[in-house]
Amino acid sequence: MADTTAGTDGARPRSRRRMPATGKWLVLPALLLLLVFVLRPLVRTVELSFHASDIVGNPTRFVGLANYLDLFTDPGFLRVTLVTIVIALLGTGIATSAALGAALLLRRHVLGGGLFAVVFSLPFAYSAASASAVFAGLFAPSVGILNTTLARVGIDGPAWLSDPVAAVWAIALATGWYEFGFAFLVLTAAVRAVPPETIEAAQLDGAGGWRLAARILVPIMRPSIVFLTVTGTISGLQTFAQIQVLTRGGPGGATTTFVFQLFQLAFGNGTPDFGRASVVAVVLVVVIAAVTVVQFRLFGRNDA
Repeated sequence: MADTTAGTDGARPRSRRRMPATGKWLVLPALLLLLVFVLRPLVRTVELSFHASDIVGNPTRFVGLANYLDLFTDPGFLRVTLVTIVIALLGTGIATSAALGAALLLRRHVLGGGLFAVVFSLPFAYSAASASAVFAGLFAPSVGILNTTLARVGIDGPAWLSDPVAAVWAIALATGWYEFGFAFLVLTAAVRAVPPETIEAAQLDGAGGWRLAARILVPIMRPSIVFLTVTGTISGLQTFAQIQVLTRGGPGGATTTFVFQLFQLAFGNGTPDFGRASVVAVVLVVVIAAVTVVQFRLFGRNDA
C-alpha cells in the first residue's frame, strides 16, 4: 500500500509539471499572431501619431502632441464623435431588437418557419459593401423602392442620402440590416437553448404569448442580448463601407465617422497625412474602450 501510494503521488507532480509547459506551447502561435497583427500595428500607430508626414505619407519629424491638438481643436471633432456613436448605437439597436422579435416569433412551429429562418439569416452572408449597394437602390429619391412605397400610401419620403438627419438614419438602417443576420442566428440559438421544462412551468402558471417572452425568455436570453449589444456597438463604431458607398461622409459631413475621417486623411485627400490619421485611430481605440466599459457597467459584470 505504501509503495502504491508513493507511486501515485509521484505520478501526479510529473503530470502537473508537463501540463503548464504544453499549454504555453499551444498558446504561443496565438500570442505571435496577436503580437504581429495587433500589438505591433497599435504601437506603430501611436508612434506615427507623434510625427508629421511628407508628401507621400512617410513620417518626417517628431511633432509631439501637435497632431492631437489639431484634432481636438477642430470644430468638427465633436460632431464626428457624436455621429460615430449615434450611428453605432442606432445600428446595433435596430439589428438586436429586430433579431430578438424574429427569433421569438419563429420559436413556435409556424408554416414556412424554416424558410423564414433561412431568409433572415441571409444578411450574414453579405459583405458590407454589397449590402450598401442594395440600399443605395432602396434609398434612391425618385425611383427607390422605399420612397415609391411611401408615395403609394400618400407619404412623401425624405431625401434619404441628401438630408443630414435622414442620411444618418439611412446609414443606421443599412448597418442594422447588415448586422441583423448574425444577431438572428445568435438569438435563435439562445431561445432554442431555453429548457422546455421552464417554458411548460411558465405556461402552467398562466404565462403565454408576449408575457412568456417578456418575463421568461428574454431574461434567460439576456447574456446573448448583452453580447450582441457590446460586439455590435464595437462593430458599429468602425462603420466604413456603408458610408463610402452611400454618402461619402455627406451631406455636409453629417455622416462622417472616425473610420471614414481616418480614410480621408490617409488616402482620400491626394496628400496622405498618416500622422493625423493615426491620431484618429488612437482616439477611436479610446472611444471603443470607453463605450465598452460603460456598457459593462450598465449591464453588469456577470451578463457582460
